[in-house]
Amino acid sequence: CNESMGDSPGCTQAECHVFKISEVKRLAAVLNFETTPENHSKISDRPVCIDGEMSYTVYGLELIRLTATSWPDGGSLFDVLVRPIGPILDLNSRYSGIWPKDMAEALPWTSTKDSIPSNHKLHIVDSPAAARALLFSFLSPLTPLIGHGLENDLNAARIIHPTIIDTALLFPHKAGLPYRNGLKMLMHTHLNKHIQVVVDGKIDGHDSKEDANAAGDLVRLALANEWVKMKREGWVVKDGEFRPPTPKGPPPIGLSVEGLERMQPIKILSTVA
Repeated sequence: CNESMGDSPGCTQAECHVFKISEVKRLAAVLNFETTPENHSKISDRPVCIDGEMSYTVYGLELIRLTATSWPDGGSLFDVLVRPIGPILDLNSRYSGIWPKDMAEALPWTSTKDSIPSNHKLHIVDSPAAARALLFSFLSPLTPLIGHGLENDLNAARIIHPTIIDTALLFPHKAGLPYRNGLKMLMHTHLNKHIQVVVDGKIDGHDSKEDANAAGDLVRLALANEWVKMKREGWVVKDGEFRPPTPKGPPPIGLSVEGLERMQPIKILSTVA
């Protein structure tokens, strides 16, 4: 509500107070972090887009839904609800889009089921660790992971991944960090697309797949803009590889003996104070 802490009468009413933990040591005490393992199965390094939704438990904000899509086609890899470690205080439904009925009626996830059943009800995995393992099955350390504000998703899933593309950094705020542009604003400004639409004066929460693919669309835009600049500089694609521009004129002389002998002598002018 943009009011000072302690002076505000409060802008939201709830049955209990909630909180967020961001310190790494405290997060790891609940569930330790894991680095993306080497995956020796036949996994390509095609980028993966992810988005997570969180709700409040006795351990702070915990992962409640995790979605992964393939890039650039946007196809669904999986979309699951996640049973948090701690008892739930507030599902944060206004933003997460997850309601008590969704959690109560969710069927257990199995690898033999489709990620989105025909009745559009999401399946649920037993823990954030299970959701992390599911995501790891689609990744190797070299797989580019695309998202918006990825530190929140990676912290919630307790993942350390070495190859990330974060649209919050790709399209920085004009005031610089810690300020960041919202995904909704970036999509409207750069692609004239509307996401997280408010209906009848209220929003029913974010759509994880929509948000994951929105980040992917922004990456495509950034790559297209970068390619325009590269072509202007003379880059070409040949045999499926990027080739740098051909240098104009003779190659640089360098600092070889022959090169030094070809250089014109330099006169040093001394000055007297």
